[in-house]
Amino acid sequence: MPESQDRDQAHLFVSPHFDDGVFSCGGRIHQLTTAGEPVTVLTMMGGLHAGELPKSPILEDLHKRWMAGEDPLRARQAEDERALSRLNAEHVHIDLTDCVYRQVDGVLLYSSEESLFGSVHAADYALKVLEAVALPDPGRQLVLYLPLAVGHHVDHQIVRDWGIALLRDKPENWSLYFYAEYPYFNTERAITLALSKIGLPLREKRIKLDEADLAAKINAIACYDSQISTFWDSVEAMALDLRRSSLDPQTGQLVERYWEIEN
Repeated sequence: MPESQDRDQAHLFVSPHFDDGVFSCGGRIHQLTTAGEPVTVLTMMGGLHAGELPKSPILEDLHKRWMAGEDPLRARQAEDERALSRLNAEHVHIDLTDCVYRQVDGVLLYSSEESLFGSVHAADYALKVLEAVALPDPGRQLVLYLPLAVGHHVDHQIVRDWGIALLRDKPENWSLYFYAEYPYFNTERAITLALSKIGLPLREKRIKLDEADLAAKINAIACYDSQISTFWDSVEAMALDLRRSSLDPQTGQLVERYWEIEN
């Protein structure tokens, strides 16, 4: 992935949930939009829930943590819209709910914390829904960014597998990169495990960030009020953790990590 900008490219960051694209790639997004390149973040599990919200132990815990009111999914959509507005990027929300809301015959498919990080449920219909999602045709070279599924969250696995399936019919005018999800990548073992699941020859690219990129990323992540308490004690703690996680231990430079398929 060259660091120089190409005005003939459009960039599509595929995000499982409302926050993943910004949490993981916000520095790169800021670089690109600052250079005038078009950027869209496509949130795959970006839909709302019709009717009364289902109940389960994990949902009770999440809604309590999020403190996002009576319509938590719309609140999360709004957080995403604000964050991407700060980065001058476009957003698209696919009408599929987060796995904790998905049901079959009135039974929730994922009702515990453990189920979120296990195998994809045999009855989960999400991949079939996503197979109908058409990538936009920007009329120029499309650069596609997919999650590695670091942390093994079921929605991340589904989105990763959807992206890999696209390789079968990969057009000539787009290229593909994987990104490591923050904050799940805070252990190298988690990245190694995720890479082992891809089944493709990959090489790492570390994209240098400057202080403006990092500041923009922190500013955008701070928009996700509902998510801060899940991972950090405060916005200030998030900023410190993000800086630490962004430092390349070999060079001391600020970076984001991506992987491309070796030719």
